[in-house]
Amino acid sequence: MPSDVVMPKLGLNMTEGLLVEWLKKEGDPVKKGDLLFSVETDKITTEAEANVDGMLAKILVAAGETVPVRTVVGLITAPGETLAAEPVNLTARVAPAEIPAEKPAETVAAPASSQPRGTVLASPIAKRMAAEKGIDLAMVKGTGPDGRISLEDVERALAEGATAGAEKPAESLGVKIEGVRAVIAERMLASSQNTAQVTLHLETDVSAMVAYRQKLKTAAVQHVPSFNAILASVTAQALKEFPYMNAVQEGNVIKFLEKVNVGLAVDTDAGLVVVVVPDTERKDPQAVQAELTPLIERALARKSQPDDLSGGTFTITNLGGFGVEGFTPIINPPEMAILGVGRIIEKLVILDGKVAQRSMMTLSLTFDHRLVDGAPAARFLQAVAEKLAALA
Repeated sequence: MPSDVVMPKLGLNMTEGLLVEWLKKEGDPVKKGDLLFSVETDKITTEAEANVDGMLAKILVAAGETVPVRTVVGLITAPGETLAAEPVNLTARVAPAEIPAEKPAETVAAPASSQPRGTVLASPIAKRMAAEKGIDLAMVKGTGPDGRISLEDVERALAEGATAGAEKPAESLGVKIEGVRAVIAERMLASSQNTAQVTLHLETDVSAMVAYRQKLKTAAVQHVPSFNAILASVTAQALKEFPYMNAVQEGNVIKFLEKVNVGLAVDTDAGLVVVVVPDTERKDPQAVQAELTPLIERALARKSQPDDLSGGTFTITNLGGFGVEGFTPIINPPEMAILGVGRIIEKLVILDGKVAQRSMMTLSLTFDHRLVDGAPAARFLQAVAEKLAALA
């Protein structure tokens, strides 16, 4: 019997994947471990491998289609076997078999024969970037196999000043809600519909945090922590003290989680992802930074491993770099709370009866009011602020 090629499941929360490109075409010989197709999830781009030797006899799901995990997307026949030898199901279906191994990697271009004639050979990410920036793909030189246009090619064209044709005004451009954007939209809508979200805003004196980081920079330590790393470490300590904020709902039970795994929202060219530092409460800011640096680098390069993005119990999202002072973050399911971080502003405040210049920051805590009340949530937020003020 032909062997099923299935859409892999990457992480517990993945329910579907976008089949970006076929890296083999029908009739190609394959060996176990060969890369067959690339998959885009809401978090990473991954390549699926063949789990047997043989020939890719049939492609059941075309490039560009989004299908549920474990859907049979193709068939591999053994050496000497043909599909005509015995009846097989030549339609996409859910497979009962185990999922073949996959490994994260950069998107590899498919052969030109897998694309319809007359279409531009470009990856979906490259097409989305071109649409967003008004780039005419016909004017972009592709450096991939058979001239396929990659994201890097579009970025290069953008830097060189390429623009879309005048016959297509900018206001007519649009981006289809699919792939990463579709999953983010679905999850954010589900988050707001399935939780009772309330946000508390607290203006916090972070002068001690600023001084603490400057001290480490001056000392030239190996891993100078970013403000995000400091916030993650401090927040983890507060979560350990207030375990009701480190919880999830399971049926009619509020389950307090033993592990404190703080996630950090990262803005990538393909959308928002949350990288996770496991056991954050056990790590000081320098140790957190040592783990955050490669996590963020892989996320930005679309090379995140499934473990990089799973297991989070609480999320921090920072828009301070964009000049935002305060905002209302949306909970990252199945977590019950998220901390929004605004920019640091130098202000004159009254301190011990005197006017003093202090570094101030707004922290915005969104929590699920079904699982915790306002006062306990405020106590947790206050504890985060106090720990930031106590840094030395």
